[in-house]
Amino acid sequence: MDLAKLQREFRNNGYVVIDSGTDESVLNGIVADLDGFFGREAERPIHVPFADYNRIQDAWHISQHVLQLARSEVISDTISALYGKPAAPFQTLNFYRGTGQRVHSDSIHFNSEPFGAMCGAWTALEDIGPDQGPLVYYPGSQELPEMNYDYFDLRPSYDSYPQYLDQLDRIINERGYKPELGLLKKGQTLIWCANILHGGSPQKDKSLTRKSQVTHYFVGAPKTWRPSESEHKRFYFEPEVVRDMSAEPYKYPIQPRLPSFAQRLRAAIRNRLRR
Repeated sequence: MDLAKLQREFRNNGYVVIDSGTDESVLNGIVADLDGFFGREAERPIHVPFADYNRIQDAWHISQHVLQLARSEVISDTISALYGKPAAPFQTLNFYRGTGQRVHSDSIHFNSEPFGAMCGAWTALEDIGPDQGPLVYYPGSQELPEMNYDYFDLRPSYDSYPQYLDQLDRIINERGYKPELGLLKKGQTLIWCANILHGGSPQKDKSLTRKSQVTHYFVGAPKTWRPSESEHKRFYFEPEVVRDMSAEPYKYPIQPRLPSFAQRLRAAIRNRLRR
């Protein structure tokens, strides 16, 4: 690994792509562990904080394979080298298909003091092409200032999130940022910094999957807070340590296996806002 080259690319573009070095059995194990939970009529997993038909949060609570990828030494060592500080995973998201998620910055969901002490790592569990709704990102946008709700004179609340997204669309158009797609081979990982603008591109072929795992990391030992829950004062939180849960009691209660459509819709909206 040419560290100097990676550091230069990360600084200039806001992201790098690496080979995660993850054994194919781990990648296939993630798919086997979770595939039965995806789909609108599928049974939802229990003992995770959130799951809908296309997204499972923190599946490391129930899958050793998800845990292995989240704790990949290749990925965490690369992040640590890029930042010059130790990296610690605190959340995973597993996807079955593309999300079409609007462009955002991760710092609006999990911010830090000092600013920028967080990053994401998106690993392909299959080859991902342009028709599958790959990740879309805007190189150069990582150089934008810290943009919380108050930057746009918006109330720090989930209610302001749509207006926040509108402001980002405006900035992209005004500054002429050009989108790039995360076209990854199975086992490759795209590491991006907290401030780069990114989202989910449209899924052109609805029959295709986009099986992938995102792991979010904090670097160093920052003070962490959530802008969307900081209307009156900054809402600080303690990130959960990604760890082997096999010998621990389950943290999350059993939820209804087939919630109503209205429940799923409310939960999906709430989770998207928190991302």
